[in-house]
Amino acid sequence: MDFQNIEISVYRGVRDTIGHKSTLYDFLNYVEYDAIKELRSTNDPERKKEIKKSLLQATISGVFAPKRSADNLVKHSGLICVDIDRKDNLHIGNFDNLIPDALRDIEEICYASHSVSGAGYFCIIPIKYSEKHKQHFEALVRDFESMGINIDKACGDVCRLRCQSYDLHQYINLTAKPYTKLYREEKQIRPRFGSCQSFSNSDTDEKVAMLCREIAHQHIDITVNYDDWMKVGAALSSLGENGRQWFHLCSSMNPGYNPAECDRKFTNLLKSTRRIGIGTFFYACQRAGLKI
Repeated sequence: MDFQNIEISVYRGVRDTIGHKSTLYDFLNYVEYDAIKELRSTNDPERKKEIKKSLLQATISGVFAPKRSADNLVKHSGLICVDIDRKDNLHIGNFDNLIPDALRDIEEICYASHSVSGAGYFCIIPIKYSEKHKQHFEALVRDFESMGINIDKACGDVCRLRCQSYDLHQYINLTAKPYTKLYREEKQIRPRFGSCQSFSNSDTDEKVAMLCREIAHQHIDITVNYDDWMKVGAALSSLGENGRQWFHLCSSMNPGYNPAECDRKFTNLLKSTRRIGIGTFFYACQRAGLKI
């Protein structure tokens, strides 16, 4: 992979909507080190925002003109950039070592680095079908979740801005393989008349169901404390109403299980905007020794 020949649009801060054409190589290497060092060292949240807004920004997925918008895509770069934020992955105990511990093993990642704050990460991934950007991204969301990693779902926007950053221990893989998976939303099979059970073709739903059956069979409690209970519930709420039955099942393994309280909690979690994906549930099962 030749970073020097991959064209992207670069913007002089978030208020710049016109931008200019540049290369991925220049954006990643010609960095405003002093400004980023100040951002990472200051404790003033307003100053942090001010610096971040002024730093160079780029649309890693391509060139846009005359203004940055999905409808103005001139040329796709063949890349998707995903964010991995600490706040969405509090369940990962080794988060500070995510690049050497996990990201280096993903052969489709061509670049991984700490984000501008130094608290999160971003990964650049080549894709096989640039015209199917969204389908690739949705598949990536699910693949990362299966590894217990939640990525920012806003990264599915083809014209999303990436703030310039630097990392002394950045990971570069010039022989990365293009990501080939595409997500196709499965059609829901309607239950037969008189049946109260709902069915889904989703692989995720099937995995959750299999794990929950094992939880019940082995009587394993993955909701030992309130924080664990909340995380499991939030993860299962990402399945919508389909997750309610599994939240009850997991909760019922705890001696303090209260069906009414469990029901209220799940209803509230469905309304929440907190982003916790199903990967958190898979990770809890993995910690408990469960495997599919």
